[in-house]
Amino acid sequence: MIAREFHDRQHEKWALIRGNDNSSLAIFIHGFRGNHLTTWGILPELFVKNADLDEVLVHWDFLFLGYKTETISSYLDIAHLLSTQWELASRGQRPFAHEYRKLALFGHSLGTLGIRQFLCAKCLHTVQLNDVLSSVTLFGTPLNGSPFASMGRLFGGGPICDALKPNNPQLRMLRSWTDSVFPGFSWRSVKIILGADDRVVGSQYADLIKFPGDVDNPLVVNLDHGRIVKPAEWDKSIVRDIIVEALR
Repeated sequence: MIAREFHDRQHEKWALIRGNDNSSLAIFIHGFRGNHLTTWGILPELFVKNADLDEVLVHWDFLFLGYKTETISSYLDIAHLLSTQWELASRGQRPFAHEYRKLALFGHSLGTLGIRQFLCAKCLHTVQLNDVLSSVTLFGTPLNGSPFASMGRLFGGGPICDALKPNNPQLRMLRSWTDSVFPGFSWRSVKIILGADDRVVGSQYADLIKFPGDVDNPLVVNLDHGRIVKPAEWDKSIVRDIIVEALR
């Protein structure tokens, strides 16, 4: 039995899965050349069918956000998207039917850098973020860029490809910005999920850049860059377990 409302707005690049007057919202944002739904496989469908049967997830609604990779040029573009949607959600403005008071963030690949930008860009916070932020979980995050970024334009990636190259200026600036902001504005610990078979961003944490606020030890799972956010089924799914733990 399908218990949740599923509002998919393909042309607006978002989908909202909501229950009955929940005040907690989990936002999912994809990465390079992804899609607001397809990046996550059957996860949205599983939420629709199973969220109300879970003692944790029953209290949460889920927003899947998307963007056109070829139209963005910086992490700030993704951060602005997050800021705009959270402002609408926190005020209960359309497409949201009521106000939300708790926020959780989930990102994949390039989307994780947009989340990091959102965290440290206090000018984008319409409310005190620490008052509402429950958790941050980043899957397959390019902490030190990607060795494949130089080929991104061949696949229609646009100017954001330069911001995915190893040791690129945007990534160095984001790290410096985070170094400056975090000591005086400490957000919830950021949980890092790495894929042991991830060749896009790598899986050896020692070779990656550790940002302020990240947990000491990331979780390494036996999945590649794409499958790291795609559960094969609801039961015995490590993706589901990670999400449930983050929202607990």
